Formats: sequence, C-alpha cells, structure tokens
Amino acid sequence: GMIGSDYSTKFAPWLACGCISPRYIARECSRYEELRVKSKSTYWVVFELLVRDYFRFFSMKHGDAIFYRSGTVGQKREWAPNPIHFQAWKDGMTGYPLIDANMRELLKTGFMSNRGRQNVCSFLVIELGLDWRLGAEFFEEVLLDYDVSSNWLNWQNGAGVSLCTGGRLNRFN
Repeated sequence: GMIGSDYSTKFAPWLACGCISPRYIARECSRYEELRVKSKSTYWVVFELLVRDYFRFFSMKHGDAIFYRSGTVGQKREWAPNPIHFQAWKDGMTGYPLIDANMRELLKTGFMSNRGRQNVCSFLVIELGLDWRLGAEFFEEVLLDYDVSSNWLNWQNGAGVSLCTGGRLNRFN
C-alpha cells in the first residue's frame, strides 16, 4: 500500500538533512542482498537514490528554471486559478478517496509515498487544471523530507514541463 507506516523506508527526511548518506543506504541494500535476497524493494530504494542525485545535478545545470511556470522545457500551459479547488485538494476534501487519503496523511504525518505524490500531482494538474507550482509550494511547507531539487522537479515532471520527461504529461491513478 501507499498509506501507513510500512510503505516506505522513511529515510528521506534524514537524507534531506544530511544525517544519513545515500552511499551508506546503497551499501546496506547491497549487503542485505548478499546476505539474504535481492528484491524489488532494495532495487527501488537504490533506484530512487539515483533519481535523487540526478535531480540535484539537473537542478545545478538548470538553476532557477526549475521554478519557472513553463518549467525547464519552456512548455506554455494555461492553468485555471481556482482557490476553492486548491483548498479542497490541500485539505484532502476533493471527493476522490485516493487523493484525499494521501493528502490527509501528508497533513497528519508530513509523509507521502512517491506514488502518492505522483497521484496527487497528476490530479492537481490534470483534473483540476491548477498551476503545478501551487502544489510544489504546498509540499515545500508540509513535507518532512522536503528537498528543493526532488520536490520541484517531481512537480515539473508531473505537470509535463520538464526536460526530464521531454515535456510529456503523464496521468497517474
């Protein structure tokens, strides 16, 4: 599942603050695989660490373009301003159980799974037609594991305004 205490490693806040090294985590995953078994879980932990590093280097290359409305790809999209829909999304009161559960967990715990983040981003951008930067700014306020590069580039990816995805817009559900 995506919701609850056992859906992720919960390393992200410690990584974001520099309290644990990604190399240490990757090394421990490798050691675990040698001693026990390779699994999809250890694969994805290491994969997400690589994505995290990629986003950091990408951010260094593109600078403040990661904050632009048109993203790093320069994609012009129209966003509908709707403060009522945005507030419902933030409060987990959209009427869509998957979205609402993820948003309520975020508000209660400061955590959300990677897949949950993709789902709520897709919903905000595609279903509600709201500016992706509203979501990125909100996550900046509430995530315990907030990381500038990962947050803003994940939101760009979800909005289809990132060079990482070639400007492709993906619907998650």
